[in-house]
Amino acid sequence: MLKDQRKFDELGQKLFMKGVLQDFEQKHGPIKGRMMVTEGKIPPEMLTKLQPELVKNPNWIVVEGSFDFSNYMIGMVIGLNPVQSLANGWLIPQLNHSGVKLSQNWQELFMEKVMDKIDDNGHIDLPIYSWISDKSGLTLTDKEDK
Repeated sequence: MLKDQRKFDELGQKLFMKGVLQDFEQKHGPIKGRMMVTEGKIPPEMLTKLQPELVKNPNWIVVEGSFDFSNYMIGMVIGLNPVQSLANGWLIPQLNHSGVKLSQNWQELFMEKVMDKIDDNGHIDLPIYSWISDKSGLTLTDKEDK
């Protein structure tokens, strides 16, 4: 379940009206899934374990990924100077009945898309929107959709 379905749909509609999504599907195949990356929070049960790493790296951000085909939210802490993952990520069910967990491939895709969007100064524009086919992905931020 996408964290902000309405916002994702609004951007998708703009891209559809411009022909961007149709062009993507023509070149890369049908869209099989959508992912949204937003700023997040460290789960309370992980905070104590992560605290030493967070103290050593005071410039960090927490990001969460949500998917239109899964009720799991994936998250990770990223150090921004230097840019690096500060800990293993986590999966959290969004609903009481969470369904099937995200595969390792989806978790790796999430990390790849996040790391690709961090610039050399350690800045990342959120949210990140991804439309994913079997061959490729179209990934944008609010600032890139114009």
